Amino acid sequence: MFSFTEKDLDGIAFLQPKTANNNKFDVDAAVARAHQLRSEFFTSSIKSLVSKMSAKRKERAAARRAIAQLSAMSDYELSDLGVARSNIAYAVMGEEAARTPLRGVIKSKLAALASSFKKWQHQRAGYDQLMAMDARQLSDIGLTRGDISAAVAGRGRMANDNYTAANDDGGRKVS
Repeated sequence: MFSFTEKDLDGIAFLQPKTANNNKFDVDAAVARAHQLRSEFFTSSIKSLVSKMSAKRKERAAARRAIAQLSAMSDYELSDLGVARSNIAYAVMGEEAARTPLRGVIKSKLAALASSFKKWQHQRAGYDQLMAMDARQLSDIGLTRGDISAAVAGRGRMANDNYTAANDDGGRKVS
């Protein structure tokens, strides 16, 4: 066990600390290098994307030319090749011809979204009209204020439906 006197502790306090790591790190150079590498990465990514798009466009153009040439052939010539007229696109493009083009998928999804929005607008207008009626007017058309949401949405039973008798005997005759 070591014991230090107060004089020893004062002497230790005046010692100059020694640094274990004398390496100097240039932050500005590191940041500049990071910017350069990021720029090179984005440039190469964009070049790669453009080249892939160009290659895909050339493939599609070649496929369209092949389809046009096969479509210009007679049924007899196509049968010699073993291709039916209805399978020309599949014969040229394979499985890709069977896929729905992305443009068509997006168009159908947008049409469905527009249809849903129009339906919602129509329901909302009906709801607003029914809510503007007083209780007497609603009772004239067979609704209560609690029935409005269900009536507009077209959901099942409403509050004042009397589909079942109060004393339902399950269809049996009681004597």
